[in-house]
Amino acid sequence: MSEHAQFIDGMLDPTEKGLKHTAAETAKAFEELAEECIRVAEEQIVQSSIMSTEGIIEYKTAATQGILQCKIKSIIPPILADHVLREANHYLRLLMMMEKQY
Repeated sequence: MSEHAQFIDGMLDPTEKGLKHTAAETAKAFEELAEECIRVAEEQIVQSSIMSTEGIIEYKTAATQGILQCKIKSIIPPILADHVLREANHYLRLLMMMEKQY
């Protein structure tokens, strides 16, 4: 709708100051609404990502401990299990930093 208002604004005679002002304000309002929708969606995505990452961290922690205690049969080297766990923790820290922006 913002583009529609901008289109109308561009088609109006410059003497139609009131209508041009209304069109410009309408365009601005729709642009702000679109930005807010994007921000809210990003915030929800970050929240969902945090929850999912916390879940995978629990899984990776249990798997790493099981491998280190020789309770899980696998060909996964313990150093690799630890590495992927550290990656998940790093990703969670990045998500937490993003969360603070909202």
